[in-house]
Amino acid sequence: MRTLTLQVSSPLHLDLTLSLGDSSDSISVSASAAPLETSSAALGNVIEQRAIASLPLNGRNPLTLLIFEPGVSQRSGNTITVNGARSAANNITIDGIEANESSNPNAVNNVFRLTPDSVQEFKVTTSNPTPEEGRNSGASISIATRSGTNELHGRAFHFFRNTALNADEFFAKAQGNEKPDIKLNQYGFDLGGPVRRNRTFFFGSWQGQQINYAQSVDTVLGDSVDLYTATARSGIFRYFVADPASPLVIDGQRITQNSPLLVNASTGTLKPGVVNCSTAGQTNCVASYNIFAADPAHIGADKAAFAVLNSYPLPNSYAAGDGLNTGVYAWNPPIRVRGPQLMGRIDHIFNPNNTVFARYLYGDNQSLNGDPLNGRPQVLPGFPPRGEVFRPAHNAAVSWRRVVTPRIVNELTAGFARFKFLFTRGEANPSFPGMPAFVFNNSDVDYTNFPRTDRTINTYQLIDNLSVVSGAHQLRFGVNIRFYQHNDIRGDLGGGGVTPFISLSRTIRPPAGIDTPALATSSRAGISSADNNRLLNAINDLLGIPARIQQLFLGDLRSDTFLPYRTGP
Repeated sequence: MRTLTLQVSSPLHLDLTLSLGDSSDSISVSASAAPLETSSAALGNVIEQRAIASLPLNGRNPLTLLIFEPGVSQRSGNTITVNGARSAANNITIDGIEANESSNPNAVNNVFRLTPDSVQEFKVTTSNPTPEEGRNSGASISIATRSGTNELHGRAFHFFRNTALNADEFFAKAQGNEKPDIKLNQYGFDLGGPVRRNRTFFFGSWQGQQINYAQSVDTVLGDSVDLYTATARSGIFRYFVADPASPLVIDGQRITQNSPLLVNASTGTLKPGVVNCSTAGQTNCVASYNIFAADPAHIGADKAAFAVLNSYPLPNSYAAGDGLNTGVYAWNPPIRVRGPQLMGRIDHIFNPNNTVFARYLYGDNQSLNGDPLNGRPQVLPGFPPRGEVFRPAHNAAVSWRRVVTPRIVNELTAGFARFKFLFTRGEANPSFPGMPAFVFNNSDVDYTNFPRTDRTINTYQLIDNLSVVSGAHQLRFGVNIRFYQHNDIRGDLGGGGVTPFISLSRTIRPPAGIDTPALATSSRAGISSADNNRLLNAINDLLGIPARIQQLFLGDLRSDTFLPYRTGP
């Protein structure tokens, strides 16, 4: 007797010959080569529920198992390619219904928040998909959800990770930073069984999550957080005056301009052997320039710009920056992930020829107190984050399977999918849009002036598959109608925001009427060109000299006017 396995989205053909025979028992042992697959040319693999539930999955995302399939290559992050196709050329369906994030598709992103408990099995087709699986040149992932049985089964679970169980990171320890915090808690239950034995069955699962973790701010932001020192905020700009013939050497390096090597990396104080200039013409020393005293208008610091700069903490590390006027603030901003995932399914058997099921899937994944995936963390302690993300998703399906005759089977499925991406960006700040809008030269800021980006994708779908067996042939017909609705609200257009910002760039508007130190040459001591640029930057920053006020306006093409400014959707 052959063992037959019916798998999701895979046709199965079997020829049977029935004849009368005597009742008898027999045992036979045989071995033979695997038969050639003649019913389908598709290449792929089916991952069953036992493997999905038993294998360790980081974050309990069953789609990460795709990475281990033949022909699948993992690129940066979770991006995958299949047999050389584009990373966006994959197609995911749940019970036949669309489950892609079409504007930025990634097969393992799991935008509809499937959990291992809600998946019965899924098939990965990496080449030559059947017509039902077609549409994309990459992988086709067909997911079948779990249903109830005649027996009542349930389970409760709690998965966790904790900082106390993790080894210290090499680079964090080398820099004297704390071990990045991670506290992951995912908990829930699933329950399935009969409503009416042999007729109606139910299955449901729910998972909650409380994930608290932290990453170094330079990793999330993509750059260090540069801040002015206390001396620089008082209007005193310091610069190193090198002897052109015999510059100072520290740790084997010639010092010809400002450098973190001049100061203690933890305190910012001058290292032994590094001195302040006490007389005119002295070299290999640190000179000072008073920005406020050099201001010909004698106004001093700009109140609005200085209020922003002075609200920030002082640098806590001088291993970066120029060492004398700027340092960096190194820390691990906290991030919280919240949001439930749930699924409910009802199956009903009217008779052996007619079965139906209805299934609803909901998930939400909220990144709070920062958006690390898009480089928008909480930049400094005590300040709002540069953005948060909300990702609610809905996916529903209703299906009717009818055996018309022993040779004709029809399956009709209707469904709906909605995925929403809300990036709050500047609106994560309670002061938006009334917060400052300065863009400084030498200092980072905590805020962003870009409003939200809100993307909602609705998919309405109708599928009908008809299978007809005629003699030795199996004929399959079908139609798959998908209607996409993509609504996009963007707070930035063409790289600019629809809220105004003030640039203090010295390259656009260099300070005028202010005498600055003489530039160094190959034979004359003075301020280096790099430090002179930093000085001009600091003059514009502290005196609040505006270089450009920029804001994008939306045009009304019908009346050749600009639309009124507004915030929100």
